[in-house]
Amino acid sequence: MSLIQKLSYEEEDLQKCINLRNAIYLFKNYLIASCLSENTIYCYSRDLYSLLKLLGNININTINAGMINQLIIYLRNSSVKSSGLSNCSINRMKSTYRTFFNWCFINNFSNQDYSKSIRLIKTSSKPTLAITKEEIKILLNTILCSNNSHSKRDYALFSVYAFSGIRKSEALALRICDYDPSTKTLILPKSKRSSMKIQIIPSILSQILDDYLSSCPEVRIKKNTSPLFQGITDNAFLSGRQASNRFQKWRSLSAIREYLTIHSFRAAYATQLYKNSRDPLLVSLALGHSSFETTKRYINYDLLNFHSVIDNTFTTQWER
Repeated sequence: MSLIQKLSYEEEDLQKCINLRNAIYLFKNYLIASCLSENTIYCYSRDLYSLLKLLGNININTINAGMINQLIIYLRNSSVKSSGLSNCSINRMKSTYRTFFNWCFINNFSNQDYSKSIRLIKTSSKPTLAITKEEIKILLNTILCSNNSHSKRDYALFSVYAFSGIRKSEALALRICDYDPSTKTLILPKSKRSSMKIQIIPSILSQILDDYLSSCPEVRIKKNTSPLFQGITDNAFLSGRQASNRFQKWRSLSAIREYLTIHSFRAAYATQLYKNSRDPLLVSLALGHSSFETTKRYINYDLLNFHSVIDNTFTTQWER
């Protein structure tokens, strides 16, 4: 029996008894086959296993929209946070359940499409707090002047965030071969972007990466497929938690604002790019956003000179 036949028989057996656990297993396989990022698959799985834990391994057709709403209310009220889950977190969970139950209906695992009964909460996203150019200089200089054993790696990593604007997970998934010094580009192997998976980088960042690769022995001797930013163990990628802990350490030592996060680099990148281009579409493409609604969170509308542009378009030019 071939491997394909064996897998087909296993899936047929699961479909004969389509309880919640089996449905989640098959849905997870669908996500993996769709080439979604590990972080996206993890987030889907986390919310669905919360569903399994609270509802039990029941038949899919016994689940209804009312039960899902009761589950969400329970999770919101039982949150360890005093204020409960935020509306954004609730929407994230609802989106997971909508996708999952729609998939179950399309694949004939459930008789009804309960996804249509799950309504999202209207929310307004807060603008991301941007780190300033001065704070970036102070932070990078603090790292550069340190004798810490990981200072070279951290200097290169946070320079990538500052001068490329890519997401935390995108930078941590980079391999040595994903950096092309000849074209000054980064290939993003794990990306939630709908566009531009090749990120153009400025010469200042290219020089920093060249110096990092040539002067850091533990990186220079690695294979091209090895992590660009190595974690604790050999040939392991630096994790998101480890990167955040490193940022908190350097942020504290450099005495910049304590509420800044790694994502603040992305906001600063968008701000600087918009200041110099005044082109929101360019900013949106550079950030890899599928919707301009997302880009609006990163643009400071105080920079938009509406009066000057409108007057120049409809008064100055009209009178010529």
